[in-house]
Amino acid sequence: MSNLWITPEELGAYSETEFAYEAAKSASNILWALSGRKYSGTTTVTERYICAGRSFRFGPSHRNVQAALIEGEMYNYYADDIDFFEDMTSDGQTPSSRIRLRGRPVTKIHTVRNRLGTVLSPDLYYLVDHSTLQATEGTGWTPCNIEVTYSYGAEPPTIGKVAARKLAMEFAKSLSGDPCDLPERVTSISRQGVSYTILDNQDFIDELKTGLYEVDLFLRSVNPDRARARARVFTPDVPRARRNTPKPLRYGVSSLDIAVPAGTDLSGSTNVSLSSINGLFLLGSDYSSKVVIRNYGESESLELENAVEITDPTPVAIDITNVSLTSNVATITTDGSHKFYVGTAVVVDGVDSTFNGTYTITQVPTPTTFRYSKTASDVTSVAASGTAASTTDDRITITVTYADALSVLGMIDPGTWDLYGERTVGGVTETVYVGSGNLKVSLASNVINAYTIGS
Repeated sequence: MSNLWITPEELGAYSETEFAYEAAKSASNILWALSGRKYSGTTTVTERYICAGRSFRFGPSHRNVQAALIEGEMYNYYADDIDFFEDMTSDGQTPSSRIRLRGRPVTKIHTVRNRLGTVLSPDLYYLVDHSTLQATEGTGWTPCNIEVTYSYGAEPPTIGKVAARKLAMEFAKSLSGDPCDLPERVTSISRQGVSYTILDNQDFIDELKTGLYEVDLFLRSVNPDRARARARVFTPDVPRARRNTPKPLRYGVSSLDIAVPAGTDLSGSTNVSLSSINGLFLLGSDYSSKVVIRNYGESESLELENAVEITDPTPVAIDITNVSLTSNVATITTDGSHKFYVGTAVVVDGVDSTFNGTYTITQVPTPTTFRYSKTASDVTSVAASGTAASTTDDRITITVTYADALSVLGMIDPGTWDLYGERTVGGVTETVYVGSGNLKVSLASNVINAYTIGS
């Protein structure tokens, strides 16, 4: 399957029709297939490559312990631990110094992050044969448990885009019911009052042609031998990665979700209103708060210490500098960081009758803006005065460190966190469930797949 060779906007008078995208996509797919599947277009992906254990790679007969020369000193280590030895030096020769990327041909490597989320300098690696990420010899890392953002594929030549535009235009005409140059299957002829119906055998289809001059000229130039697919070479000497598609989030996306950036000193957090999760009983009570994180299958869990912070419930007020209202959503801009969160009850005063009142915040686009629902006529963005004050600042902040998330979740699948209130009464411990959210390790954005190296 190819990407679009042309965009629907390139179809002229037919660019605004309901068939524009279908025509562009159909023309792209047909020419991609008929040209021998050479020009797939360029795709940019972010993928994780996870190391399998050495004993898994080399089989059960491999030694459990082996020696290695690392930075001039000999080390004995367990075979499975080599892939997690952060100071392992690349020799530039062995398979552990390279990774064969899944998408090919690779046109550009954008970033490489190690398992701690650090973006590596391009001096530490290079691209070989448009397919393989190679660690530079003598550098203090190996391509193991990493994340790679790269582009791969092949753009069609200019004549290919011309052909795709022509074919897509004819498809759009045909789908719109207008006359087009696409070959017809049935032709009717009338002579001297006698009508004949001739069936075209369409031999050109068997020759991988379309019957359109510009299109067939392109196909003849790039695929003269009518190959069904481009040639590929396989070798048993180069291990290929096994696809491991990350599981979906356990819960629907919400403001309770925590994305933990990678790094030894980094953590992720969420800030929510206690009232929004029915947790006001945790304020000033004998309940203590605790957070438990779990992996996707709930086979591993960890109770976190010092993961919860509840803000002292002191009302917060701040000056308003600008207001607007669009499609029954009011946007308020404040003079400085307002420290409000989704679910906070806020009193707007001193603006006008349209904006004044008590509302529940629905969105916080930036630290100096917040939004709430308000049914009224649209108001163009305008400078304003007044104040916004929270009725109670009942925030709860839940924080998860990278080390804790990695130890329970691993690097691929997401997990969850649960908040509980707990107290002991008469020697009996009472536990009250408060709320949950998704938890994931976020090295970068939009990770497509994770792969296990050498399996």
